[in-house]
Amino acid sequence: MSRYNVWFSVVMGTCCSNGGVIAASGYTPRDFYACRDNLGQFGFFSEKQVEKAKTLALKDTEEIYLRHAERGIESTNYADAWFPKRLLGIATAPLVLFYKGDLSILEAQHTVAVIGSRRCNGEGEKAARIIAGDIAGMGGVVVSGLAQGVDTVAHKACVEAGGRTAAFTGVPLDECFPRANADFQHRLEKGHLVLSEYISGYPYYGANFIQRNRLIAAASDAVCVIQAKKKSGSLATVNRAIEYDRPVFTVPGSIFSTAYRGSNRLLIKGEAMATADGKTIMEYLGVSEERTAEAVQAEEKRLPDDLSEGALAVLAVMDGAMFSSRIAKVAALPAAVVKAALTELEMYAVIEKTATGEYIRLK
Repeated sequence: MSRYNVWFSVVMGTCCSNGGVIAASGYTPRDFYACRDNLGQFGFFSEKQVEKAKTLALKDTEEIYLRHAERGIESTNYADAWFPKRLLGIATAPLVLFYKGDLSILEAQHTVAVIGSRRCNGEGEKAARIIAGDIAGMGGVVVSGLAQGVDTVAHKACVEAGGRTAAFTGVPLDECFPRANADFQHRLEKGHLVLSEYISGYPYYGANFIQRNRLIAAASDAVCVIQAKKKSGSLATVNRAIEYDRPVFTVPGSIFSTAYRGSNRLLIKGEAMATADGKTIMEYLGVSEERTAEAVQAEEKRLPDDLSEGALAVLAVMDGAMFSSRIAKVAALPAAVVKAALTELEMYAVIEKTATGEYIRLK
């Protein structure tokens, strides 16, 4: 943790329009502190930044520095050799990042953002798990924002698949948002990577998350959006990805579902490519999947031969993610029969129950 990084972060704020220029200047935060009384000489600082530097000394940010040090929060600035290189190529390049975990994760050969609705349904949850799991299985790093819904599902699926993941948060690293993710965030801080632009004590603003989204896009070689509504924060990430010339993928959905209005619109406008898995994305990035004969055989495995009539009847009506009550209604079967059939199908791993309580067919 560097005192100069903390000082410079306070002076500059976040998402600076002159971030890219400063990052390419060749000067470090320590250099700027040495001549903080006259930053205007460089010609690329705003009047507000120049005045802030004049009135702020290292001792004035010591409390913030100590708070970070006590909590094990590390920092890196744009001039460090280990700073994530993908983030330096944008106009609003971050000047200081605070992090916990292994920063080298973002130097991986292939990084893919998996983002989407905070209120994803069973279909969205399953899609996120498949896509993130595929990316991890093919050696890619999954990047997301640790928000509830798709973000968290993607991070967890990546970890479960034995992959590596990086999370950009919209709050300081001594906080957790949402709070329900606290234990999981701490787990990522130890074995993966969690980053933030925000110093300890930085106010909570909704704009923090929109600003954070540009980092998710910039840090990724491709972006995959799952279940974005017509007005969705995920689309802000997509817009940045398009601006940064990153390929965008999305999972198509029903034209009658509001959960896919934004996603489907990307396809209609030709701004995204359709995908149903993470393999398609990794192959687009030049990673080929080597499948063994056993793997192919497993994919083609038939349904169990001894399924009951009730289980077969349930399977016949399953389409997408469905609650048991919906299945019973469509199949015209008693609830008890449906319950028994679902238990049987779960036992054979033919279907899966999602966190939202819906069932999805796997075979």
